[in-house]
Amino acid sequence: MRWKSVFASLVTAALAAGLTCTPASAAVQDGGACATAPTPPVTTGAVFSEPVGGDPTAIVSQICGLVKQAPSGSSIRIAHFVISGDSGLDFAGELIAARERGVQVQLVLDGWQVDNPAVDSLRAALGEDETQSSWLHVCSRRSPEGDTASCIGTKGNHNKFYLFSSTGGQSDVVVQSSANNTDLNSTSYWNNAVTLVGNTRLYEAYNAYFADLAAERATDDYAHVTETAMPGGGSVTAYFHPFAERDPILEFLSGANCATPTTIRVGMSEWDDYRIGIAQRLAELAAQGCRVDIVHGQLEEGVLETLSAQPGITRHVLDGSTDAGRIHSKYLILEGGYDGDTDARWVLTGSPNFNKTSLRRNDEAMIKTDLRPVYDRFTANFATMVAAAG
Repeated sequence: MRWKSVFASLVTAALAAGLTCTPASAAVQDGGACATAPTPPVTTGAVFSEPVGGDPTAIVSQICGLVKQAPSGSSIRIAHFVISGDSGLDFAGELIAARERGVQVQLVLDGWQVDNPAVDSLRAALGEDETQSSWLHVCSRRSPEGDTASCIGTKGNHNKFYLFSSTGGQSDVVVQSSANNTDLNSTSYWNNAVTLVGNTRLYEAYNAYFADLAAERATDDYAHVTETAMPGGGSVTAYFHPFAERDPILEFLSGANCATPTTIRVGMSEWDDYRIGIAQRLAELAAQGCRVDIVHGQLEEGVLETLSAQPGITRHVLDGSTDAGRIHSKYLILEGGYDGDTDARWVLTGSPNFNKTSLRRNDEAMIKTDLRPVYDRFTANFATMVAAAG
């Protein structure tokens, strides 16, 4: 294993110096998004990777800025689907640098795409001994399909979240994202990441889920839900998958009320016919007078037919077939009538797609929040996607 330790040291040194590990990559040649990431004050909010009209590396920069500000003695915990490519190698270098200055760095990864330079460097630097302060755990519950491996469910660890015990002078920082750390996600994919600061109960809920992932506490009905108030007002609810019976999206949409002007916007990467009930509910709401606007990638036939049959629904396509890129975000936002409130603002987002795998089989996390500054950022991102889709 000595060569891996040497490799990890070389990777760290090269990234710190802004040198390239893969000559073909302009990102790494320039030092990468991590090397140039700013370190602004750590606050609750949302950022978006926007291939058209914005910054495609915004999420990478946000996460790396938080990693850079994590002090010695603090902890970083990450549950992720894929870390790969030059972007992943850049990120791995930042995590290794954090570990070398005394930060506890712990990762749980899906068992897919874990034989690449980024993960090799993390494995060499962090080790796999979970009795130590830093480590890498690769989920071992190989799916029947053979291409992914989960820690809790039966398909894959599709999570994309980051936990910082302390960073930038703030404590209990949770980042819930839709983005993998790959070259495509840093160039042509539309993604989002929400940072939530200072909510100890939320942080502890994510930490408990992380611990269960690392311990591989297998179940097809994990279904943990935590609702909590945010410091300064507003609320956030976290949903940890898999769910054997419930569908939190359908549960949420049951409270929508079109008697007052109401707009529902959906940005969704993948949507299959198993979740056609969401499309049917949106069609019902559109028929009742709600405005429904959707930016989507892959839709199965039944969902497409259901949405297309309702004239009150507007669709925009970002499926990677044009230079506008591919939507990889997974979110639903609502403003207007909801559960007795005529001026509600809600955001639901995370790693789950609107498909059976995300709901019933994957390890996933999603949040629901009524923080208005977060809602406003999502509304602006949606408008940017619509403009890009044409």
